[in-house]
Amino acid sequence: MALELGRRLGNLVGPARKRFFDDDFNWDTYTKDKYGPQQKQLDATHDLRLDERVYFDREAGRLETGDAKLHPNSKTLYEAIGILDVKSTLEVGCGGGDHVRNLQALYPEMQVNGGDRSQEQLKFLRMRNPEIADRTFLQDITMPLSLQWPRVELVYSQAVIMHIKTAVTHLNALANMFNLAAKYVVLMENYGCHPFVEDIKRLHRGGHLDWDQINFHVHHHDGNPYCLVVAREPCSLPVLEDYDALPNATKRRY
Repeated sequence: MALELGRRLGNLVGPARKRFFDDDFNWDTYTKDKYGPQQKQLDATHDLRLDERVYFDREAGRLETGDAKLHPNSKTLYEAIGILDVKSTLEVGCGGGDHVRNLQALYPEMQVNGGDRSQEQLKFLRMRNPEIADRTFLQDITMPLSLQWPRVELVYSQAVIMHIKTAVTHLNALANMFNLAAKYVVLMENYGCHPFVEDIKRLHRGGHLDWDQINFHVHHHDGNPYCLVVAREPCSLPVLEDYDALPNATKRRY
């Protein structure tokens, strides 16, 4: 059945994409085996939950961090969202909820939401960030689009889609992200794990995205392209000129 699905989707994914892969993790045990230990390690080296030292300077269009030690992924993601100035967001694969919590702290007027496919992850979130627990829900983004999922202005992922590699499930995930987003999809990912721009273009050409047009932009970190931003209308962020300039894009594994 999987091979038949692959044949039917051949025009979408292209001849080089007909192989089938397993996801990087067993999602049923991910919290215990991978996510928990990783959070402990990051907690020791970075400030994962923001305090008053960090704020978004709207006039300058810049995230001020003071002496806080933010991971570059987090800083770039939060800053891009601040520049885009949206009223609502949804994180795909919210895990322990730090990004949802931090966005709520940075932008109190924003309606934040987070979804995750793992009950264990959401249980961990309720312990780690109970103040945003009511803004999160069980969501398998690789399943068909659900009418119960919130529609927002901006949908984002942080190191999530890069790990989804079974058959064409990451394509389902990308399509769902666009169809839930009114204005923007922000992908803070390892860009060598999937050809994200090519995949998004194929999905758009195939009629799988409820967007009349797609515009590829980037946000920079330390002067280099670092975060992929896809906009329904052209936005103020720089236009993507070279996909290979994004982190790890040249180390392609697809």
